[in-house]
Amino acid sequence: MRICMLLNAVYPTDIRLAKEVESLAANGHTVYILSEADEDLPDREEVGSATVIRRPFQAAYAGLDGVAAGTRTLVTNVVESWVHALDDIVPTEGIEALHAHDLPMVHTALAAGEKHDLPVVADLHENWPEAVKQYRRGDSLDSFTNFRYVARRLTRPVLRWKRIERDAVQRADRVIAVTEEAAAHYVRDCGIDASKVDIVSNYVSLETFDDAELRDVGFEDDFVISYVGTLGGPHRGLDAVVRSMPAVVERVPSAHLVIVGNGQEYRSHLESIVTDLGIGDHVTFTGRVPFEDVPSYIDASDVCLVPHQSTGHTETTVPHKLFQYMAMSRPVVVTDVEPLRRVVEDADAGVVVRADDPAGFALAFVELATDHERARRLGENGRRAVETRYCWDTAGESLCACYRTLDNSSEPSRRSTELSTV
Repeated sequence: MRICMLLNAVYPTDIRLAKEVESLAANGHTVYILSEADEDLPDREEVGSATVIRRPFQAAYAGLDGVAAGTRTLVTNVVESWVHALDDIVPTEGIEALHAHDLPMVHTALAAGEKHDLPVVADLHENWPEAVKQYRRGDSLDSFTNFRYVARRLTRPVLRWKRIERDAVQRADRVIAVTEEAAAHYVRDCGIDASKVDIVSNYVSLETFDDAELRDVGFEDDFVISYVGTLGGPHRGLDAVVRSMPAVVERVPSAHLVIVGNGQEYRSHLESIVTDLGIGDHVTFTGRVPFEDVPSYIDASDVCLVPHQSTGHTETTVPHKLFQYMAMSRPVVVTDVEPLRRVVEDADAGVVVRADDPAGFALAFVELATDHERARRLGENGRRAVETRYCWDTAGESLCACYRTLDNSSEPSRRSTELSTV
């Protein structure tokens, strides 16, 4: 099939999307990616196995006409400038299916799909309504001085996002979820048939880590406990990890917490805790690092972390980092958030502790620092599980199976695009 993916961002930026492209291409599909423009990137180029077409969609929101366009989008969930772009791309490139990445793009894909009689795949990387709820908790008061922000918040409360989600998954021809828990959510809470959902999880391509050029990032004499990922807010759960460090250092003087990633507001909060506890010599914030350096930081680690708090969002998703850690044979410490607990216990790849429990984290770190054989065994178990069950080959096959089902359907389940001001 000739597939056009819709990504409301500048590509290349998305690791998951890149892996999807390669799997689809290897199975004989032709993939186009329609994405936002960037002044430093061409309007059209080949990136990996995909043809990337970039358009300056944000320009449609400039001036008074932009206010009107933005208002229509807020009401209808359809971005007209994307539909107009697809009016050109679909016939020119012979597109046979539309693939929308994340909930905000699904209604736009549905509108274009109805117009051109094309099936639509809704690829939901996360539980969007719950993510909105989670991130809005951390919004600063300054955000409310931004007209567009206030308009979005007033016109798209979380309850409306839930209605948008329900409408989108019911009308899409196929729905892709990242975890078993997310798939169950779409069936239970959105009322769709389980046979319509494919699970394509955030597994890793082993060669990305096996072939990585590792460099020395320091910490050779330390017992390194690392977290790699964005510092998007308190739901990341690092408060409890930082608060555990005095007890860890007391038993393991060489213990060093390395936090790799960006997110200035939450980082400042964590740094204030570090200062209050007087553990500055045992905690390092690296800031954002290039993805190609991530394997080096994992390689320098003795234990790796996913300390998420339990929220509606974290209970239905699983981060790439978990499988990246396991791919590099590092024992993991995770919280009892269901997708994390399920994977780690299934693989016997680490220790599960209660969320927001500094004492639990301290105990886990000390045990792994003092029981080298157990730490080695857990790391090896994780690697074995990634080789056999949690590898991208498995996820990629699920994605291709989704398209085989779509291709074998007699016709797309057409749906009205009369908007739905859900």
